[in-house]
Amino acid sequence: MTSKKKNTVSRTKIEQLCRSEADLASHIKKVLSEHKPRSFEFDTKKSVPAAVLIPVYFKDDQAHLLFTKRTSLVEHHKGQVSFPGGRKDKEDESLLITALRETEEEVGICRSDIRITGQTDRFLTNTYFMVTPFTGFFDYPYNFTVSEAEIERLIEVPLVHLLDDRHFEVKPFKKDGHTWMVHYYRHGTDVIWGVTGFLLSNFLSIVFGCDRNIFSQFK
Repeated sequence: MTSKKKNTVSRTKIEQLCRSEADLASHIKKVLSEHKPRSFEFDTKKSVPAAVLIPVYFKDDQAHLLFTKRTSLVEHHKGQVSFPGGRKDKEDESLLITALRETEEEVGICRSDIRITGQTDRFLTNTYFMVTPFTGFFDYPYNFTVSEAEIERLIEVPLVHLLDDRHFEVKPFKKDGHTWMVHYYRHGTDVIWGVTGFLLSNFLSIVFGCDRNIFSQFK
C-alpha cells in the first residue's frame, strides 16, 4: 500500500531542520503527537511484542540516526543493520520501557538520557515480531557501551543522507507465499533493509511527507 502524502516538508525546510536540534525535536514531537499509530500486518497469526528506538542526535551540527550492525551470535536478523531494540520482557511495564531497556543493554545509552518525541507505526515482521518504534533524542558525544555479543559495531548516518532519494530503492522479495516490497538504504558499504528499512521509510514518511510507505499485503 502507499499512504497519502501528508506533512510534506520542502527540501529547504528539511535542511534547516537537520541543522537545528531544537527545531527538529519540536517538529517531530508535533507531527507524532498528531499521528494516530497504525499497524501494518501481513498475517493474523499470534505475534511477539517488541519495540525499538529510533535514536536521533546531532553531530557536527547535523542530525544523525544511530543504527547497530548485529553480530552473527544473535538469534534473529544476524548481521543486519538495525535500530536498538528487541522483544518485550514480562517485567517491562510498557513497550516504551522495552525500547529504552534494550537500547541501554545494546549500546549503553541510559534511559534517563533519552528524550522521547513520539511513536510511529507498528510492523509485523516475517519472524512474527510486532515491532513498535519510538523516536528519541540524546546528547552527543556519548560514552557508548556496546554489547559485544549482540552488536558488531555502531553506524552513524546523517538524516539528510537518508532523505535523499538517490540512496533509497524498493525491490520485491518473495518468501512463504508473500511478496514483500523491501526497502533498501545505502550508506557507504552498509545497507539498511528488512524491517529496519520499513521502519525508517515509515518514520521519514510521517515526519517529512516523503511518501515512502510502499508495502505489499499489509492492512
